[in-house]
Parts: sequence; C-alpha cells; structure tokens
Amino acid sequence: MFRIIVFLSVFCYVSNYDINKIPKGLLTPTCVANYYQVFITRTVPLRSYHYFHEVLQGHDLLSYMRIHYRWRIVGGQRISIEEAPFQVMYGKYCGGAILTPYWVLTAAHCTEKHQYVYAGSTRRSETKPYTICAHFVHPLWNTTHKLHSHDYDYQLLLLETPIPISNDARPIAIGTESDIRPGIMVSVSGWGHLHYKKSHMQEYLHRVYVPIMSQNECKEMPNGKFRDITPRMFCAGYINGTKDSCQGDSGGPAVYNGKLVGLVSFGVGCAEPLNPGVYSNVPLARDWIRSVTGLPL
Repeated sequence: MFRIIVFLSVFCYVSNYDINKIPKGLLTPTCVANYYQVFITRTVPLRSYHYFHEVLQGHDLLSYMRIHYRWRIVGGQRISIEEAPFQVMYGKYCGGAILTPYWVLTAAHCTEKHQYVYAGSTRRSETKPYTICAHFVHPLWNTTHKLHSHDYDYQLLLLETPIPISNDARPIAIGTESDIRPGIMVSVSGWGHLHYKKSHMQEYLHRVYVPIMSQNECKEMPNGKFRDITPRMFCAGYINGTKDSCQGDSGGPAVYNGKLVGLVSFGVGCAEPLNPGVYSNVPLARDWIRSVTGLPL
C-alpha cells in the first residue's frame, strides 16, 4: 500500500478544500469503498449505538462529573479506559476522540504522517491499531499566521475498518458553544508525559479536571503568550499551575457533561503558574465536521 492523493476533484467540489489541503489516503479496496460511500453517495448509516453521555445516565453521570482533584495527567493517578472510552491514540504520541466507529477527531498539529489510530485499552501497549484511510485537515489550519499559528487546529481521520463499540471504545457526542464558559470544569485525558521534557509517554491512561478561563483572563496573562488566542480556542487551567495536559496529550479530548468540547492544542510548559493549557473549540468546528463526514451532528 502507498499513500496517494485521493479523489482530487471530488474533494474539491464536495468539501470546498483548497488545492493545498487535499486529504491524503491509502489505496485499499476497503478504503476506496469508504471514500465512495462518504463522498459519492453521501450516505450515512443509521446510528446503532449509544454515545458516551447516553450511557451515563442518572447516578452514573453525576459520578462521572464529580471532581477528583487528585486525578491529573501531570504527576497524577490513572483511570480505566471505561471512564473515557472515546479516548484513542493517533500514532504513538497524540490523542484523539471517537466520533463514530469510522471517524476520529484529533489536532491538525499532530500532522498527517501517522497510519494508525489505537483504541480499546487502558494500557497504551495493549491498544489495537486501526488503519487510517484518509486525513482531513481543516483548510484554514496554519494559514492565519497574523492571528495565531495554532488557529483551526482540527483534523478528521477516516478509518478503514470500524472500531467495535464496547465499554472500552465508544463514540462521544459534540457539546454546544454554551458549554464552554468560565468556571466550567472539563476533564482532559491521555497517555502523555507527567513532567515537561523530563518524562515519557505513560503506559496507563490518566485524566485531569481543569476549569475553563474567560478569554479576557487568558489573554491578560502577564507573560503575554496568550494574547493572540482566537475564538477557535479556549484556555483551561489554574493560575498556580499544578494540573495540566502535557506532551503526548495533543489532540486528546476535553470533555464536559459527557460531551466533547475541546482538543488539547498547545501550552507553555506543563502545569506551570500563569500558563494555562489551550484547547481547540470543537463546537465551533461542527459545520466543518458535518461538511466532511456527512454526519447529522
């Protein structure tokens, strides 16, 4: 198998992509069938599974939303994949979130070079690989340097075979723009480093809860490193640091009320005072995700 530019004219017409942003993919019979269904027939199978928040009902949802301050990705305790079954690895050094059995959302800055998504286990070494058919990077990624180099940090991955739905692997629904407001606690998960540049990818999945900051508070951080964040971003973390995502968590999910609201985008160090993490605003990308996938989100 080799990487090729796929269905150039179809992608240009259907997804309104810039010529330099055409997705790349693998030429296999199954992938070609997936391309045909998504871009030619534009058919989407009826949903036959429950989203993560639909499984978490009543007491379970309250338990999930309970804030465990000892849980943190930087130097904290691990969780089971059943507590974040939407979590995947993209390649070996980025995270991602399952939107449907065939679609995964991750960060554009994680690049388009990886061939597999890994899912289905708490332990990083025991996750199962799923071949990626195509990478769809947001057409405005890395084009708005006058605003910010991490603007539109979104990437969709179409898989060759579906990730089987189970307690260890389950799609997550996208939240609403109103979910992203100051003071809301979001959970962030991943297998990333525990210390900035002094650690390594973790074997077990970890999770942290951090509060969303207002745009003004984030932009006014005294170091000036966040003054250019855009509406496609939000900041989350503590003024004194201590809790944060870190290297290797990029592209991973930020979740509120059982729904996906953000992706780990960038930061300054890990868990440092006055340096919150910055996340891509997923609800604002809903129309683009719909245009690529055809999903009724």
